[in-house]
Amino acid sequence: MKIHNPSSVHPGGTYSHGIEVPPNARWLYISGQVGVDAAGKMKDGVEAQTDQAWQNLKSVLAAAGMSMENVVKITSFLVDENSIEAYRKGRGAHMGEHRPASTLVIVKRLAQPTWLVEVEAVAAKT
Repeated sequence: MKIHNPSSVHPGGTYSHGIEVPPNARWLYISGQVGVDAAGKMKDGVEAQTDQAWQNLKSVLAAAGMSMENVVKITSFLVDENSIEAYRKGRGAHMGEHRPASTLVIVKRLAQPTWLVEVEAVAAKT
């Protein structure tokens, strides 16, 4: 994958402005993952929910024979702007140095009122 961070656009932080995927790549679209574990237990607090959402996302990637390095685009939804730093810390723990294209949106609420964070992704692998 080729990263596009042109000098004519402000420098990205923990993301890239564009990712180009080579021809004939296999694509994986991952539904929004939330802070609920495999047993259906909701985690408490934004930190725990962020960690669980990323663990769930990694599990879907692994089931497809992919890893975080294959992630091209992340879209994250938070219900509280005061949790941005906690979310970014959790995201960083799971993303490492990989910098996919990324969007973070603050929303009024998610599908369930107890959900504090939701993360969806697009991945590609040649």
